[in-house]
Order: sequence, then C-alpha cells, then structure tokens
Amino acid sequence: MKNVIVFLGLIFLSISGFSQENLVGKKAPRIDIDKWVYPKIQVADWQNKKVSKDLTGKVIVLDFWFTKCAPCVASIPELNHLAKQFPEIVFLSVTFDTEDIIDEFLDKMVMYYPVGSDPTKKTIQEFGVSRYPETFLIDKNGIIQWQGSPFQLNKQILNKVLDKTIEAKNISLNDIEIPSENSAYTFSIQKHNLGMGQSSYYHFNPFDINVFNQDLDNILKVFYGINKSRILTKDSVLLNTNYDLTLKADKEITTQANCVEMLKYLLPEQMGFKLKELSKDTIVGVIQIENDSLLNAHKSNVQYLGTSIRYDNWESKGASLENLKDFLENNYAILLTTRNSDERKFDFIIPAKDLEKAIELLKKEYGLVIKWEKQKGSFWKIENTKS
Repeated sequence: MKNVIVFLGLIFLSISGFSQENLVGKKAPRIDIDKWVYPKIQVADWQNKKVSKDLTGKVIVLDFWFTKCAPCVASIPELNHLAKQFPEIVFLSVTFDTEDIIDEFLDKMVMYYPVGSDPTKKTIQEFGVSRYPETFLIDKNGIIQWQGSPFQLNKQILNKVLDKTIEAKNISLNDIEIPSENSAYTFSIQKHNLGMGQSSYYHFNPFDINVFNQDLDNILKVFYGINKSRILTKDSVLLNTNYDLTLKADKEITTQANCVEMLKYLLPEQMGFKLKELSKDTIVGVIQIENDSLLNAHKSNVQYLGTSIRYDNWESKGASLENLKDFLENNYAILLTTRNSDERKFDFIIPAKDLEKAIELLKKEYGLVIKWEKQKGSFWKIENTKS
C-alpha cells in the first residue's frame, strides 16, 4: 500500500484550496513574471501568443499550481477545456517551479496556456496563495471576481464576467484528451506518464469525476467496491498500471447516480476487459465484537472517513467496521466479512505490515476478534475482451 496520506472522504467532496485571504472584489495585484514558458504542442494560434506586459482591459484566468501537486496537474484538462471555449479570455498559470522543470513537464503534458516561473514567489505572495491549486478570475477592470478551485470554475462563471447571456464561441480543435463522447457524457482514460510518483488524486463533483495517477486496483475499489483480494486475474500489469481518467456529465440531462454508473460501464469498455462475478468455497474471516465496551471507547466524533499510513500503521478517523474490513482485505490480501449492521464510527490505529500483530491489537485494544470459517466467497474475474 502506498505510504501516503489518503483522505477517502475527499472522493465524494469537491476539493478546493483557498488562500488565507479571499480577494474577491479587490484590485488584483500585478502579475510580475520575468519568464513565461509556452506550450510545445501548437493547437491554435491563440495558444502561443506572447504574454503582454500590459494586460489592462483583459479578462484573465490566473491559476497557481506546481508540477508535483497531483490535484494541480489533474485540473489542467479542466482549464484546457475552458481555454478552448473562451479565446477572448487570457488564461495564465504561475508556479514556483524553475524554467527547466516546467520545460521538462511540458514535454509530457499538453497545456493550452503559458506557465509563468516565479521561483522567488513574488507574484505568489502578492496573491496570498498558500494552498494549491488556487485560481483567480480577474475582470477587464482588474478586479478579482472569483477565487477558488479550478475544478469549480465553469462556463457560467466566465460568461457572467464577460457579461454574456449566450454560450461562448467554441473553437473546433482536436480533443486529444477526450477520445469518447456523446450528448450526455465525455470520458477519457490514459496511462499516467507524468512520473508523479505517489502523488495521486480523486475528484468527485459529482458530475465531474477526475482520477489522477491511480492504479486499477484502487479504481475498482472506489467505484465498484471490489477489494483487491477478490479480484481474479493473471494480468498483474493491468492491475498495477496507473491511469488518469475523467468523466464529465451534462447535469441537465443526467443524474449523479447515472454519472457513476456510466463510469463503471465505460471504464472496462474503453480498457478492453469485462468483470464477471462468481462465488466459490473459500476461507473467510468473520469480524465479531467480543468486548463492546472496549470498542465503544474508540467511538469517533468525525463525520467523514479519513485514513492515512503513518509509521507503519493504518490510522483512521470516522471508520465503520466495514471500512476496517476493507482495509484489512486490501492490505493483507485476505477475505473478511462482518455480520452486523453496526453504523457506529470509530478511530483506529492498526499495524499495516504485520497481520498477527493487527489481529492481536484488534482483540486487546478494540474488543474485536476474527473467526475463520469455510463459506462461499464472492470474487470478480477480469476477462480480456480485446480481439
């Protein structure tokens, strides 16, 4: 399991990073950048226009980010999509990364707008940015009209600042990052090739789903509820390859539930496999409450689930017994089940590298025991559908 902090509650929440001070309604600081790095893949003439020293009278979208920030990089296709639709708006981005780092990044990532290198953080500090990504929308009078996550910026907000009541002109471009679309959904998936290491990201809006640098193991767990120990396949490369995917849905003609179901349908179709559920006799561990007083002592006051791996321990807040079962199944490749509908939430600190110690601690500290028995277990077989 990746040794990174993963807040699962964020899967179902729109993530936005705000600076310490909200600048909406105030005069925008000067965008003072010495070196702009321009996109390498020319999609249209407007994409590679030089950034003017004088941006007076221009409507500007200014995004602050950095190359090792997973949600920042995951939001680039969102901004690309808007930049294509609004050529009258100047789209710019600023990072503290140096020019050579940006240049190397642009060898792999398509961006439709320039990147300003601000290694001294002169402009970053002027805008008070402390969390990333952070995006500002500046009107033609230089006043900041909107501030927040780039995932929340949309056509309606941009049209309002442009004082438009109709859709902005749409430039016809080759949507290389959007290979499959229809009237209700736009879907894309590709192997992650940006070398972001363990930096990964989930975004659920809910009509805008974005998964960045996650392997198929985790994608199946999050959207299908299928734990790794229940997947049957000989293709370990398929499961362990990391992917970037997006799904955009028109909320006027679909629903949140349909959006998730469409992702579950399109994912195997686009990747060339199908999931077949089957059951077989196996050994399953049943998690049982032996000492409810011990367990209740760890009752949580946190509403949303948060988990992390620290010092070889799985630490969770607001976890149900079902969440505990999922962790143990995925981490130790065992099969487990629970036989009660206990809806209480608990805070757990469980060893993540030693199953015997984990089982011992569950009994001693939390009053939980695992009883092993033979029963029918549910599994999912991955079958290749490519010819």
